[in-house]
Amino acid sequence: MRVLSISATVSASLSSLFNYACRCTPGISTLLVIALIIFGHDSFCFVALTLLCHVFVVSYTVRSCYGMYATWKGMIRTADEYSLTMFTPVSSPISKSSAASQFARDTNIIDDVTGSDVSSDSDIESSVSSYDVGETLGTVGDSGAPVHAIFVPNYKESLDTLRETLSMLASHAMARSSYDIYLAMEAQENDAESKASTLISEFAPMFRYITYTVHPGDLPGEARGKSSNLAWATRAASRRYRTFLQSNVVFTAMDADTHLLASYFQTITAHCVREGTDNFTMFVPPIVFDRNAHTIAPIVRCADMLWSAAGIAGLYETSQIRTPTSVYSVTLTLVRHVDFWDTGPGAIGEDLHMYLKCFFRTRCQLKTVTVYSPASHCNVEHGDATANMNIGQRWMLSSQARFKQAGRHMWGIVDSGFAIRHTIALITGRNYNTISSEHVQDSLLEQDEELSLDLPEKASAIYISSVSPSPPPARITQVPWKSVVILLHRLYEAHFLPVHYFIVVMACSFLPMVVTVPTSSLLSTVLVYTNHLRKAAAFGVIFQMAIYERLHSTALRLRLHSIETALSSPSSHISPIFKSSSKSAEIVRQSLNQVDISPRGRWINCLDYILFPIAGTFFGAVPAIQAQILQFWSTSFVYEVSSKPVRSQ
Repeated sequence: MRVLSISATVSASLSSLFNYACRCTPGISTLLVIALIIFGHDSFCFVALTLLCHVFVVSYTVRSCYGMYATWKGMIRTADEYSLTMFTPVSSPISKSSAASQFARDTNIIDDVTGSDVSSDSDIESSVSSYDVGETLGTVGDSGAPVHAIFVPNYKESLDTLRETLSMLASHAMARSSYDIYLAMEAQENDAESKASTLISEFAPMFRYITYTVHPGDLPGEARGKSSNLAWATRAASRRYRTFLQSNVVFTAMDADTHLLASYFQTITAHCVREGTDNFTMFVPPIVFDRNAHTIAPIVRCADMLWSAAGIAGLYETSQIRTPTSVYSVTLTLVRHVDFWDTGPGAIGEDLHMYLKCFFRTRCQLKTVTVYSPASHCNVEHGDATANMNIGQRWMLSSQARFKQAGRHMWGIVDSGFAIRHTIALITGRNYNTISSEHVQDSLLEQDEELSLDLPEKASAIYISSVSPSPPPARITQVPWKSVVILLHRLYEAHFLPVHYFIVVMACSFLPMVVTVPTSSLLSTVLVYTNHLRKAAAFGVIFQMAIYERLHSTALRLRLHSIETALSSPSSHISPIFKSSSKSAEIVRQSLNQVDISPRGRWINCLDYILFPIAGTFFGAVPAIQAQILQFWSTSFVYEVSSKPVRSQ
């Protein structure tokens, strides 16, 4: 027995050491690069590393330009398909008078009398007739058309921010028949429940169902953040669908300030009708910062452009790896298969972590579909910024807030260790199950009454199917190694390359000043070629940002088009706003009328082009180095929610 005990102790120690080594791989690699420069700058290894880093940066800029262009074209194509109009060209202004006629074919709404949980008030506009998806999309729970369970995790967000987000969703044609809204509140926020109750009372007539969950702040082993909140809210919500056609539900995770267009959910619905929802599918949109970019520091605006471009770089149709940024949707089949969201310290980068978890838990069978419908976001602003401050003070505060956010983003390099562990498990054939669920099922079931959820008989009736749901796809033994290699390369680009490239460029710049480099040596030749590669990468980034201008303009016009259509006259029979109570409709109208827009001007563009090397270094390489160093000691991270612009300021 003593031998077995010693063996178990040694095994546990080796396992902990292995996990630690995987977690610290980015930091270890950086130390090795620095050591190579100091002790082996004239070696073949340093020459190879230098050349490889530069080639990777150039290849990334090429792929990013292509991904940006493909996404821009895809957005126009999707707008033309799902707004069912001739889309307004980027160069021409949108006319309010023509908005309704342009959107006249957007009638894919379902009569709310078939499944709405909330009866409309008596003062609903009687002149509006209801439209059916009919043969195109079927009805909810029938013909494969899914329910969209939309989760809005938030902590200390202003009511204005949440109202705008819900108003955008409420303006969609399918909102009252297909959208189940879950406000994922935090118990640590004092007025969380009262805020949720206010929003529910205001928006209840606008959606098929709306409720809230309250995530406790003292659960053992949890790390504070969006992933923990989503884990709690989605587990609670999934019980509401236990008697439904389980697979016919799509979960959407979004930020509190995200504005999604109707075409996002229409695209997902159409895909589910064609291919069903009994599969491992994730839907990913491009994100665009088009709300307050003109009011923040140029360097922050530039950093967010580069961040958006990094996410869009892999969203073209032939890309095998398409990681989400902030917003994504997953089938309930997939959510249950991977055991929901993780809650530990390793899940701080919630979007990428969930993608990796789904990728490996399905043995690389995850299918990712790009939804070419832009998700609008706000640039981060400091909570202390006010309109009374001068522009320099506001820029300084927004830069501080963005650097803090960058630290949180780069803390997600811990996901590289997660991916390395699972890749090794695939190679060795182990069933490496690291999914830790701190939520004990029995404990959760006892707390059902605290989750503010109910299961109305009227709502559940339309989901009960006489046909048993088809099983998930069969597991395959053949691992698609090409996808695994591409995934690891993308993780290297995101978590290793910014630091390696920064250090190598510094070495290439200063080495000739401190050591003698023979002109005939291999190192001298490589230094010349890498100088040209850096120029090519710089021009590539400028070209990428020029394409972003078109993408940003298109996304902004699409959002304005959607808002103006929702606010058009009730005679258009389009906007569900006019089918709701006058109180709720007025709240939605006011919110939509006050939505911010951030057009880009010529001088702003030029300034951003100049600042991109500084922004990439200050908000990319520096926070990544900081995270790599700190993760040698701990994975704990003090999560702070980024401040968003508040209209009253």
